[in-house]
Amino acid sequence: MRQEIFVLLSGVSGGALNPDSIEANTEFPGTGMSSIEYLEFVEKVETRFGVFIDLEADGPLTSIDNFLELLLKSGASVTVQPLQGVAET
Repeated sequence: MRQEIFVLLSGVSGGALNPDSIEANTEFPGTGMSSIEYLEFVEKVETRFGVFIDLEADGPLTSIDNFLELLLKSGASVTVQPLQGVAET
């Protein structure tokens, strides 16, 4: 699931943010990610994993690990349709 989140993040950042450029616990504000990229990323995570993210109630979602923790708590399925370019595990 973490790899899928990285793929979504890489997509909204034009490839600038990926596992080679940031760690899973790197805070997004320190990466230069714009607020528009962040909101697009949130929307893609919601769509991909079938969850609703309330940015006020769900706490600070400022890293890959924060998103992963939220998805696991919400019961998001790890058995989702494969992303283009990502092998199923």
